Amino acid sequence: MPPTQGYKFNEAGAQPYYAKVSDGKHRGLFASRDIRKGEVVHDGTHLDVAFPDAKAYRRFVFALPRRTACDITEWTWTQRLEQNGSTRIMLTINISAMLSMGFTSEEVNVLPESESESSTSQLYYATRDIKRREEILTDLTF
Repeated sequence: MPPTQGYKFNEAGAQPYYAKVSDGKHRGLFASRDIRKGEVVHDGTHLDVAFPDAKAYRRFVFALPRRTACDITEWTWTQRLEQNGSTRIMLTINISAMLSMGFTSEEVNVLPESESESSTSQLYYATRDIKRREEILTDLTF
């Protein structure tokens, strides 16, 4: 399967998203089919890298070619993986790296599973119904 075609969670289901440039603005992810509210859109549990500390992250980035390092820094965020745990530097090196931020709460249509204000989950769910070809947007300020 081409790397820009996303993936599917079961054999019967269509792939939930694909990557493309959004109307000259940026690279983004778009729904390849209608996605229902509450449906898992991305599972980063075994796909995302959690660096043990900032020093390990810096060593990794500085070992990369400059252009690649620039992309990597755009695909990095911080997140707690355990309730009351320390904040970890996270990185995704797969298609979900193109998940863009929504500018308003109305635009955001995918968020991590939330047990509190600061989610520790790497499972991203649709917060509302998402139509086919609609851009998938999140809010990583949690």
